[in-house]
Amino acid sequence: MSHRLLLFVLLLSVHAVPALAKVAPIKHKLPEPPAATVPQPAAVALPAPVTVEAPLAPGALILVVDADSDEVVVGGQAASVKKGDNRLGLPAGPVAYSVKFANGLLVKGEAKVPAGGEVRAEAWSAGKLLLHLGEGAKVEIDGAAVPVVAGQVLQDVGIGAHTVVVTQPGYIGRKASVDVTGGHTTEITANLQKFDVPVDNALAWVGIVGGGVFVVTALIIDATTDYNKVGGDATRWSLLGVGTAGFVAGTLLLKHTMDAVGTPPTQEGTFEVKVSRWGNGAMAAVGWRF
Repeated sequence: MSHRLLLFVLLLSVHAVPALAKVAPIKHKLPEPPAATVPQPAAVALPAPVTVEAPLAPGALILVVDADSDEVVVGGQAASVKKGDNRLGLPAGPVAYSVKFANGLLVKGEAKVPAGGEVRAEAWSAGKLLLHLGEGAKVEIDGAAVPVVAGQVLQDVGIGAHTVVVTQPGYIGRKASVDVTGGHTTEITANLQKFDVPVDNALAWVGIVGGGVFVVTALIIDATTDYNKVGGDATRWSLLGVGTAGFVAGTLLLKHTMDAVGTPPTQEGTFEVKVSRWGNGAMAAVGWRF
């Protein structure tokens, strides 16, 4: 009995194992998840080193002008200046300035003010003309006569070109254009050329004396001789005509000569010119207007 039971159990196990193998689910191997990527920490920018510069020390602009002006702008600020040197305290660095003078001239410029120092700038409203002249000379500047004192002319004129005319008795006059620079004196020495009279004085006197001789001869003949014996009235009138014509021609020629000596011609030309700077004026205070 026990043998049969054992055999039955064995047979049953033999048939059960394949059955279990047929119905058992197939297990698939799952792919392994990828390894996690750990993000790298972002680079942190370090702050740039901060350099603190010390503020620049203020400086000064020495503005030199040749005339007072209440219409001045320096670094965007209105000011007034006096003739001479004007000291303006300003921050260091570049600065623009403009000066308008009473004659309407507007002068602009730029300067760089050094820290703790000073820089000079100039604004001129005019220049000067200085002329050295001969005896009796006369001068015109831009068509207007100017006074001559002790053989000299010293005149303030605007900046730029000016027409100067110098005349002198017995000399050929000269007319020239002269450039004048602001803050400078343009010095002219008028060495004129002597005027040679184009008409000979002797010829004029020959006409006068010869004409007079003919007239006197005609009168003498008329008083002492019968004209009929020397050609009649034709001789009388011929002598009087020639004598009168010679006298009148000689007189006119002499007058022309004298007028030419008194008023020689004026010619275009040039002058000997020397240019020199003015001296600096005294320091003046500056009045700012805000």
